[in-house]
Amino acid sequence: MDELGVADQKQLLRAALKAKRLAREYNPEEASNLNIHLAELCLANGVSRIACYLAFGTEPDTELFIDWALDNHIEVLLPVSSRDGTLDWVAFDGTTQDGIFGFPEASGVTVEPNNLDLVVVPALAVDQFGMRLGKGKGFYDRALPKFNPLPPVVAVIFDEELLDSIPSESHDHPIDAAITPSGIKHFTQRLK
Repeated sequence: MDELGVADQKQLLRAALKAKRLAREYNPEEASNLNIHLAELCLANGVSRIACYLAFGTEPDTELFIDWALDNHIEVLLPVSSRDGTLDWVAFDGTTQDGIFGFPEASGVTVEPNNLDLVVVPALAVDQFGMRLGKGKGFYDRALPKFNPLPPVVAVIFDEELLDSIPSESHDHPIDAAITPSGIKHFTQRLK
């Protein structure tokens, strides 16, 4: 199948997944379970410096996890979106400001995303092969190759967003694990 066909398939899948998320109600138990699984992953792998993201809207909640990480002396870098489609990274100290898309992003001095132990990325879905479907702007597919070295990458999704397969293109970056409210799904051996 040509790249245009795959891109069209991805857009249709994104639309369906976004509609399902819009119909969801916030579930504090799911948020708590996501935090527990992310914390377990950090503890099992001796994590001390991570990159994560502030969940917005209907995305699975990462706020509890970020609070836990900071309380446990884990340095947390958060992304700041740039108009050129790239991400800068800020060591999160709890302060935010509205970013270019109108939702809160970390504020502060940018740092290089080097020597991280883990990267936690948003996703609309992940398939059984570790391919991630993002929102379609390519921010993370462009950002991940710039990490030095590239640490294990995990995506946070709801249980029903772990799919059999996702159409993918050559620029799509695979992940090492998916975190859902019901557990951790490993795709590689990079994490315990």
